Amino acid sequence: MKVLFFIIDMKLGGTEKSLLNLLRELPNTYKVDVLLLKKQGILLKELPKHINIIEIEHNEEINNFIQKSPLNSLKQFLLRGNILKFIYGLFNYINYKITGNYGVNYKTINSYMPVLNIEYDIAVAYAGPHDFISYYVVNKVKASRRIQWIHFDVSKVISLTAFGDKYYQYFDKIFCVSENAKLIFDKKFPKCRNKTSVFKNIVSKSILEKSALVGETFTDDYDGLKILTLGRLSEEKGQQLIPSVVHRLKKEKFKFKWYLIGDGNLKDDILSQIEELDLKDNLIVLGSKINPYRFVKDCDIYVQTSFHEGYCLTVHEAKILEKPVVMTNVASANNLIVHGEDGLIVEISEDGLYKGVKSLLEDWKLLKLLEKNLLCQETVSEIERFNI
Repeated sequence: MKVLFFIIDMKLGGTEKSLLNLLRELPNTYKVDVLLLKKQGILLKELPKHINIIEIEHNEEINNFIQKSPLNSLKQFLLRGNILKFIYGLFNYINYKITGNYGVNYKTINSYMPVLNIEYDIAVAYAGPHDFISYYVVNKVKASRRIQWIHFDVSKVISLTAFGDKYYQYFDKIFCVSENAKLIFDKKFPKCRNKTSVFKNIVSKSILEKSALVGETFTDDYDGLKILTLGRLSEEKGQQLIPSVVHRLKKEKFKFKWYLIGDGNLKDDILSQIEELDLKDNLIVLGSKINPYRFVKDCDIYVQTSFHEGYCLTVHEAKILEKPVVMTNVASANNLIVHGEDGLIVEISEDGLYKGVKSLLEDWKLLKLLEKNLLCQETVSEIERFNI
């Protein structure tokens, strides 16, 4: 069985970690290629040795087109004297503005994208929804079957449906990572409803527990209650709400430390808020950790602050490691937590997080009840459903 997975890169993120977990569980009889928009990321060295890594050709031009906007590419065509490409690209751009179908715009850089000279049994657009990756798998990969993976709440990350309406029909199967993510996708793209099913992110309890026995953990000798949030420091993950929550709890004389593991574009802003609100003794930014699981094992409460999630891998992992969770009410929240039994689901706001965390800080019996009720199963068996 020859399989291709196409993803952006292997940086430390939930989608990348979920792919890593999936690849670890695939039988060695599968011959697997991982195609990357750019060959980079700390998780590259974690991939199983038999995985073949490919970087997409002309990735600089393609990434410039995707990240800097089509108009920038048109400008470059004009500056380089590529008049025909400029005219063709301008026509596609106008077509895109009229129809909302980004796929027509990718035709502008079609010459940068040769068809892969390999025939696959299955080709997977894994970083989904990601229009370019879906377009490439449909148009530039020879495969008997194609799978589109949906990791997010498409009502939050997709504004126009024209691209999906056109290109998702070419996939044989569309996997959504949670029940609610599937419901939302089916509503957004009703024509594809017969193709969708739930494929939960793979989590191995044995691997997770082994990882939690080694590596770094807290080094500040603090023996009070430890709160942990893990993830990329970015707007959609919601960590910008934490300093204000910590400030309110500190004013009420609660004893705790809240640790953030991760890196990203919010880091400087969070550090500035820590300085401005004098939170250095209560809110600690630890940076990125390739193996954060000993921290999870050694904390008391895990808090997920996201504004949207198709599925939250870190919440699943925290539950397996028997940590009570406070989680914002994202699409997959009630697929992961029974509110008041094994965790708390709170409003997606500063006030919601404040009330949820406060309820555990002031009620030790509730904290211990949630901990006692924790029962989280691994999802390794999902791999049996991969061969469509």
